[in-house]
Amino acid sequence: MINKSTKIGATIGPACDSVSTLVKMAKAGMNFARLNFSHGDHKSHLKLIKNIRSTEKKVKVPIAIMGDIRGPRIRLDGFGEECIKIKAGEKLEFVINKKNLKKRQISIDAPENLLSFLKVKHTVLIDDGRIEIKILKMGKTSFVGKVIEGGKLCEHKGLNFPDSSLNIPPMSEKDRVDLEFCIKNKVDFIALSFVKNAKDIKDARKLIKYFEKKHKINNKQSIQIIAKIERHEAVENIDEIIKETDGIMVARGDLGLELKSYQVPLAQKSLIDLANKAAKPVIVATQMLDSMQQNKRPTRAEVSDVANAVIDHADALLLTNETAAGKHPVLVVKTMTDIIVATEDSVYDDKNLEPEVKRDESIDESISELSALLAEDVGAKLILATSLTGETGRLISHVRPQVPIMVATADERTLRQVNLSWGVNPFVLPRCKSLEELIKKSVAYIKKKKLAKKGELMIVVSGEPVGTAGHVNLVEVREV
Repeated sequence: MINKSTKIGATIGPACDSVSTLVKMAKAGMNFARLNFSHGDHKSHLKLIKNIRSTEKKVKVPIAIMGDIRGPRIRLDGFGEECIKIKAGEKLEFVINKKNLKKRQISIDAPENLLSFLKVKHTVLIDDGRIEIKILKMGKTSFVGKVIEGGKLCEHKGLNFPDSSLNIPPMSEKDRVDLEFCIKNKVDFIALSFVKNAKDIKDARKLIKYFEKKHKINNKQSIQIIAKIERHEAVENIDEIIKETDGIMVARGDLGLELKSYQVPLAQKSLIDLANKAAKPVIVATQMLDSMQQNKRPTRAEVSDVANAVIDHADALLLTNETAAGKHPVLVVKTMTDIIVATEDSVYDDKNLEPEVKRDESIDESISELSALLAEDVGAKLILATSLTGETGRLISHVRPQVPIMVATADERTLRQVNLSWGVNPFVLPRCKSLEELIKKSVAYIKKKKLAKKGELMIVVSGEPVGTAGHVNLVEVREV
């Protein structure tokens, strides 16, 4: 077991889709796998799911699968050529979903109501902000824009509208089909793209329940939703989003186009703080070790970026193109692990956070927070918690105790989901009839894994009756 608390996610693609490579990545520190539904088909994704589950069995550690559905991504649809060069000062006409194009007309694959949210003088960014267009004139089915920053314009590149509030549902028909596929194949998390507000998450949760009922899936623990924060509306509505979602992802690629570039680092810190206070896992993503797509060494700026996300108390960091399409998928995971371990061992990673979560389950919160304080006072080797849903583990995690958090659960999906949280080391334990039986079996596991020696102290967080969700009512000091 690698001694790190911050978790690592890796996007799985052509560069790392074999079981042999996935095993090496897991051993190097990968904790969860992301499937990007902007690429590939269901056949290829099903193969990836099977390979990830096979990897999990081989390495004998939980690996959660996150299905990242595309969302209403607006893209260039066509203009007669694969790419064209455009210069500053040129004027272009952008037409919604048109096939027969005139010269200097460009089709956009977008919802029909897109134009209703655009106005003259609004900015349009294309290809991750490399090209900038200023809207000069609005029409019924198109708009005319002036090129502010030129370059090479290629088909299928994405568009961002930082000045516009796009009231477009976050799930297209393709997304619904992809979501149903994820549910049928028992993916653990859904990453919901282009979230604007809490309603988007509520609508997705209703759809999840509909598909679970349709396919007669009766998981005790439902698939969880990770809200991707990549629109300026999401930043503005972050309090209601965090309250409704199961976790958030700071998706810095599109967020960096929706906000001013200098605002992104501060937004990242603020989003992490808010998620931590709500005891919701938070993932930082995009271009963390981007240069390692080609190179064996990261830049110093990238190393600092990873270290600062750890110091900011992110639960997890996500690799994207670095592992999906890069030359060194295993090395990039190992490199991130090395940075995390070195940072967590330093004096700059002040782990303890003030408990500020405010919920109705005040007893659960108080006991979870007390466990961290008690562990430090008595010099405990670890905290042992039992949880059917993973909530107890997340509550303990959010105050960042100085010792490992061992979470025993009888549910495999809970095992994978709670493993996303900082410092949590979950393991499966068959249902126990009494607290003493539970502790006895847990101690046997802890000794077997050499996580503590006989006579060392641990903090036990549980509840009675054993095996009942929402009944955390016990914290005590025990010897291993």
